[in-house]
Amino acid sequence: MIIKSITLYNFRQYKGEHKIEFSMDKDKNVTVILGINTSGKTTLIQAFNWCLYEKCSFKTREVINVEVVKALTINSVKEVSVEVVLIHEEKEYIINRTQSFTKNDSGNVRASRSNINVQFKESTGGMQSIPKLKSGSDQDLYIKETINKILPESLSDYFFFDGERISDINNRGDVVAAVRGLMGLDVISSAMDRLDPSKASSVTSKLSNELDIGNDQKNIKYKTDLEKAKKQLETHQQRKKTAREEIEFFERQKDELTALLLANKDAKENQKRKINLEKDIEIISKNIVSAENRLRNDFSTSAMKFFALPLIKKALLVIDDAKQDAEGIPEMRAKAIEHIIARGYCVCGCDLKKNEGAKENVLHEKSLLPPQHMGTIIRTYKQTYKRFEREALGFDAIIKDDFSNYQNNITLLGEKEDALSAISKQIKGRLDVEKIERDYQKNEKDLKDKRELLIKIMSDIKFTESEIASLEKKIESLTLVSEKNQKLTKSIAYSRAVYEWFKQGYDRQEREVKEHLLESVNNIFEKMYHGRRKVTINEKYQINLITMVGDEATSTDESKGLESVKNFSFISGLVDLARTKARTGSAIESEESINIIGENDELIVSTEAYPLVMDAPFSNVDEIHINNIARIIPEVAEQVILILMKKDWEFAKTALENKIGCSYYIEKNGNSDTNSSIRRT
Repeated sequence: MIIKSITLYNFRQYKGEHKIEFSMDKDKNVTVILGINTSGKTTLIQAFNWCLYEKCSFKTREVINVEVVKALTINSVKEVSVEVVLIHEEKEYIINRTQSFTKNDSGNVRASRSNINVQFKESTGGMQSIPKLKSGSDQDLYIKETINKILPESLSDYFFFDGERISDINNRGDVVAAVRGLMGLDVISSAMDRLDPSKASSVTSKLSNELDIGNDQKNIKYKTDLEKAKKQLETHQQRKKTAREEIEFFERQKDELTALLLANKDAKENQKRKINLEKDIEIISKNIVSAENRLRNDFSTSAMKFFALPLIKKALLVIDDAKQDAEGIPEMRAKAIEHIIARGYCVCGCDLKKNEGAKENVLHEKSLLPPQHMGTIIRTYKQTYKRFEREALGFDAIIKDDFSNYQNNITLLGEKEDALSAISKQIKGRLDVEKIERDYQKNEKDLKDKRELLIKIMSDIKFTESEIASLEKKIESLTLVSEKNQKLTKSIAYSRAVYEWFKQGYDRQEREVKEHLLESVNNIFEKMYHGRRKVTINEKYQINLITMVGDEATSTDESKGLESVKNFSFISGLVDLARTKARTGSAIESEESINIIGENDELIVSTEAYPLVMDAPFSNVDEIHINNIARIIPEVAEQVILILMKKDWEFAKTALENKIGCSYYIEKNGNSDTNSSIRRT
């Protein structure tokens, strides 16, 4: 597949018609498109994807140019379209997708369903259209099949890609499907599915069902049980596939979470410190409230006595000088004596009416009591002031202790808050490591559960396969000898043999593909990167870097730039694989007309070279590696289309000067973000 041109009409920033013709020269196979930010570089990648697959990263109404939409009048119609012209298997295809936009009476803009047309040029020079279905929900079915045969949608992200997202390119879950689709192995896999004797819907099973084993109920039950067992096996196989996909997902999650934990191990300690500081602040804040209450209570209780202490001391001196401290009965009052005299007998029982001497003594005591006698009052005051003095003398120490405790807590709170503020700034914007660890533990449990489930499913599959083999053996022993059964038995044997031949060839081909891809990626990586590192490829076609220390290989952390170089090597390896791995043989037109047998009875996979269309390919790569990558890519790809900023182009220019067949510049019209033009330079 080689891209001849792309024409945009009212698509995003490109108001009106804009056409880019790409270099198809084998020696000068690079087309360079330069532009500044927001000028419409990424839009070109989006245009390819929208035209071919009707997919893009923006909403439908955002496909059309903003200025064109604003100019729409009521009930007027404007169109947006993208046309891609390409060469595939020496045949020219014109793929055009159009969409209409109308402003209704309410002023709302409505988008019609997009319309796609595909034409190809016949050997006579005439144009032939790919037909559409006359009815049905998917009228463009034939067109979609044609486009997917040219470049399967599952592969598109590997050949039309955003360089800023290149770090994700090798961690996608569809890498295996992409590689198999690229090499045509998916077609062989489909053929195997149709012959697989373990599947109830396969040709082999259908032939087996036609065998005549008589009308005996037992015989009929064998056939019914066999069909049921095969369907059960298909269910188990699907469950196995799902379980493996889930295990792969959880394994990828584990790798990602492990990388996050390693990258943020310092944040974990900081988060622990932050949690401890928050707990300390909560405790200290409570202590401050307690200290405030204690200070308030102690002050309220003794403050008046403390501040009155000088007056109390002076009052005590005055009392001592007064010489009026007669000794009356403490707490006794004159009214109490009057009550005793009035009732006529003393508290001791003495009759005061008959004993005048006793009465005189009682009256004397009355004279010593307030309000008649000042000495008693003064003595009471003196005792009270002495008590106040004792309490006031301890007040100073209590208040000092309370205030010191309060002040220490305030100081400690300030220190903890400062530490919390500093550590919060360090943590701000960082990932929640505690959450990552919880996610990691949950992922580990899920992974363990899925692995255990897979073991059980594999056991179920083994049991069901044994059951199928047993039933087939029983049916075979009951098969009636007839011409029809002889033909069916022969056909079944052929079908099984072809299936096994396919399987052996498929396994060999996939092994060779992986070996070739590993060799190609390593060769390319060595040219792009200078150092003692190598690439490994696992069963999911994901690549990892290892560092050679002497003769030993060890895994090491990867920088952003190194990761980009690794992934560039992978993509370049895929392109090289598509170009060099293909074997001779006719193109695969459909599953019904597969030509996959070579001269030596080998399976043949048919594929073509693919272009590389890259937006911002050097975003995360340093200038040395930019030069290396730019030098290698034109060697492995039949066609290279680079969409990049001028600053990145300066580093790549030297390596690509002799490979440039076409160059363009995207410029904003009037510095507008909604109106750009493409001019050839």
